[in-house]
Amino acid sequence: MRIKNLALTTALLAGSTGFSFAQDLVAAATTFKKCAICHDIGETAKNKIGPELNGIDGRSSGSAPAYNYSDANKKSGITWNETTFLEYIKDPRAKIPGN
Repeated sequence: MRIKNLALTTALLAGSTGFSFAQDLVAAATTFKKCAICHDIGETAKNKIGPELNGIDGRSSGSAPAYNYSDANKKSGITWNETTFLEYIKDPRAKIPGN
């Protein structure tokens, strides 16, 4: 499954279908509000304090256009997918030391 944005990634944590999936999407949107301070998603997404997150699935860490990443992030060797994202979001400093 392709991850289209961070909100969808968060929803995937629950792994539900049907009505509960709809509830998960609402919960994911609520959760993403915490992230939206620094990150943007959608057709008009722009880099903020953090990079825009469109198309993160399959993207190399430190490679969003026009964003100034730390050297640690650029050199991390991470290719984003559901697993690497979930590991990162639990403890970003442990996943990318020096970031």
